This record gives sequence, structure tokens and C-alpha cells, in this order.
Amino acid sequence: MAGCHSGQSTLVNSLATLLRNHGASVLDGSSTLTLQADSLQHLGRLFEQYLLSRTHQHGFLALPSHPADTASLLQLQFLFDVLQKTVSLKLINPPGSRLQSVVKIFPFKSLKSLELKRIPPHCLEDLRGVYSQLEVFTCSRSLSSLEELLSLCGGDLSSALPWLELHTLNFSYNAIVCLDESLSLLNVLKSLDLSHNKIQECADFLKPLSELEHLNLGYNNLQRAPTLGLSSRAKLLTLILRNNELETINGVEQLSSLQHLDLAYNLLLDHSQLAPLSMLHSLNMLRLDSSPLSSSELSVSRPCCGSAGIYSTLLQSCWVTC
Repeated sequence: MAGCHSGQSTLVNSLATLLRNHGASVLDGSSTLTLQADSLQHLGRLFEQYLLSRTHQHGFLALPSHPADTASLLQLQFLFDVLQKTVSLKLINPPGSRLQSVVKIFPFKSLKSLELKRIPPHCLEDLRGVYSQLEVFTCSRSLSSLEELLSLCGGDLSSALPWLELHTLNFSYNAIVCLDESLSLLNVLKSLDLSHNKIQECADFLKPLSELEHLNLGYNNLQRAPTLGLSSRAKLLTLILRNNELETINGVEQLSSLQHLDLAYNLLLDHSQLAPLSMLHSLNMLRLDSSPLSSSELSVSRPCCGSAGIYSTLLQSCWVTC
């Protein structure tokens, strides 16, 4: 690695030192490894140049015990070995920085949790190699549609296949306007956060999510409550719809297991529009802060009483705390 730039050598040495001191928590998944996109680009080029053959390799790669007698190359091999075993990765691009080339995540063979921030989907490659094992996937400040990552796997442009282990998806703080059929690939999803987007309607795209328990659609432009499938109607525990444009909550009465409902900052004008709440017998937390129907902030928390009692109390007063 004699020809390696000093900046790249500094990156290798500093990251290797960090992982030698704290690598155990990275390998067991209790800590997340955070890298800037340009740092991973530099590492990727070094791995390809010094450790990998020109033939693209899939799966876990076992390197020679002694690739060379140079300390810098041994450091690089150590890094590659740790990255192959890393469980949780956060990849970020700083504000105002524009990626000039693709970011490859091929070194990460064991990922279960992946977070992307300001990484354009077309600049991300090798997601196809780990998508089927990911359990938690977070992406912010990057997307204009779901299918860019869920169907196409970013820059891999692959054919759509099910995400077999993904139970938590957080695509909040993006520019998503509408949902799409890529959600049907998430067969085991339990928690979905699409808050802080620009979604106007859910249509029937949430229906295939049969295992869904937590749904956050806050801070969008919805005018009606989302429609869920028969299975998820019975399993959903949390529904957050704050800061939308809801004029009706018709449909929430079908959510028989719902415990937490947040309707704050919407356009609910009349108490009669809360009638569906009388059917939610498991509800123990209701938020209606700053809706037009209340003259002051309203928050109801009743862990020991049924929702019929909550609804009755709401009709009698604009503010209740229990």
C-alpha cells in the first residue's frame, strides 16, 4: 500500500484503532458503526485494489492469514474482516455535500440494521446483497418514492423480491408523495414510520402489511384515515396521524386492538366526528391537541377504562386529563 494517499492511510489507521478499542460492541450489535459516505468510498477502493480479485465476489470472504508483511496492509485486512461482521451500520452524507460517485456497501456481509442519511438511492450499490437479512432499515433526507429502495434496491436496479426479515422500516423525513406496491414486499413488517413526508393518500397500499402493529403517518397531508388489511386491523396497537388534514376518522373503529391514537393538529371540527372512538375498547391513550373542536389542548390517558367512557367524557368537555 505504498502508493496509498496519506489521507487514506490516516483513515485506515484511525478507523482500525477505533475498532480495535471498541470493536466488540460493534460486532455484537450493541453499538452502531457510523461512517461518512466518502470514507466508505475510500475504503471500498482500497479493498478492491489490495484485497479483492477483479471478479466480483458474493457472500462472506475469507482472506489469507498473512496477505503481506506490511503493517498498512494488515490494518486494511483487519478493517475488512470487522466490516464483514458488522451488524449495524449508519451511513451519512454531510449537509451541502453532493456525492460524486456511488457508495458500495459490499464489505458488510452481516448487516441486520442499516441507516442512510442524505444518500441518494441511485448512488447506493450492493443493497441487494444484504436486503434479505435486514431487520431494521432507516432512510432520511434521501427519497422521493418507496420503490427506489424497496423494489429496485437503489443503484442495483434489481427485480423486486420479498424482504424476509425486515420488521422495522423508518422512511421519515423524506419527500415521499404517495405509497406504492413495493410495500407488498414487506411480509413481516411490524413497525412503519412514514412521518414527515408529503403523502396525500394511502389508497390500498397498506393492506398487504398483515403483521403491522405500529404505524406513524404524522406530519403528512392526509385527509382520511389509512385503510388496513383484515389481519393488521386486529393487530395494530399504535396509530399516529398528528399534523395532517384529517376531516374525518371514519375507519379507525375497525382497529379492534388499538391502544394509542394520536389525532392532534388536524381539522376535526365537530365532536360527532369522534363517534368511531366508541368502538375502540382497548384504547388507553388519545391525543387531540389543538384540533379545531377543542378550545384548549386536549390529552386523554385512561389506562383502566374503556374507550366508550373516553368518548362520553369528550362530548361533555373540551379538555380532560385522567
